[in-house]
Amino acid sequence: NITVYKDNKLVMSNSYGYRDFENGIKNDSKSMYLIGSANKFITGLMLRQLEEKGIINLNDNVNKYIPNFQNKYPITIKDLMLHRSGLAKTNLIPYYYGLDGAIESIKLRGVVLNRYHQYNYNDANYITIAKVIENATKKSFEENLNELIIKKAHLKYTARYTSAKHSKYMVNGYKSIKNQYIYTQPKNLDKYDGAGNIYISTDDMAKLINKFKSGQMLSSSSTANLLSAGNNNIYPSSYRYGFYSYLNYQRYRGVFYQNDIISYSNNRYIVSIASNKLSEPYQQETEKSLKYIYINILKQQLT
Repeated sequence: NITVYKDNKLVMSNSYGYRDFENGIKNDSKSMYLIGSANKFITGLMLRQLEEKGIINLNDNVNKYIPNFQNKYPITIKDLMLHRSGLAKTNLIPYYYGLDGAIESIKLRGVVLNRYHQYNYNDANYITIAKVIENATKKSFEENLNELIIKKAHLKYTARYTSAKHSKYMVNGYKSIKNQYIYTQPKNLDKYDGAGNIYISTDDMAKLINKFKSGQMLSSSSTANLLSAGNNNIYPSSYRYGFYSYLNYQRYRGVFYQNDIISYSNNRYIVSIASNKLSEPYQQETEKSLKYIYINILKQQLT
């Protein structure tokens, strides 16, 4: 699937191949891909909205929202957002269920001292933010997703993996080995609130990015702040709130269980592309296709 916005208008929405290869069900504009790490962008938008409302303070210790989360090494919400917490790499205990089970796994694995306050990309950070959001709002992550993202951006084909009414649109992911397509069953999605268990269409992804960049998801000052490539005092790297902001474009990316979704945006274009057939070994084909479209066809720069 590919969706293109130009000057805030939808100009292309095309689909190819199959969302269910075994049953011969073709992709269409409603096809929803497991978003993987691009979920963090959605979580980041939710976090920023709650900051604006004064419900969450970025400089608060996580223990304020999750009692006794980490007592030896202080961790702030900002540390989580910037992947600077030092939390051990995500290795969730299979028989611990749901978001609460994920948090218990993360607490038990603790902090890696030589990673503390150093950039270390880690799903555990945004899973923890999901629990902070739940406890701060006294609503489930899914309720917050529906209220702060789906309804606000008027999305139709975006949902947590448990949504029964959307299940028929959710694509199957396949490994491609010597022209054989091997279905990959997602596992442990119950533990990935905040970091990867949402399904979304490329139309909705591009629409959400457009709403964000045009100031409809956050205040104008927050939007400008997040889109700024500079100000190292706030953001020590290009990463912030679940996406990357570079000199002249933004990047939103997720790959999970053979679902690969990648989007680029700048002041003129938003391009979102997704695939559910990934080669083994994986060669970043989806993003290579997007780069070709963005640079060679649309004549845009990536710096």
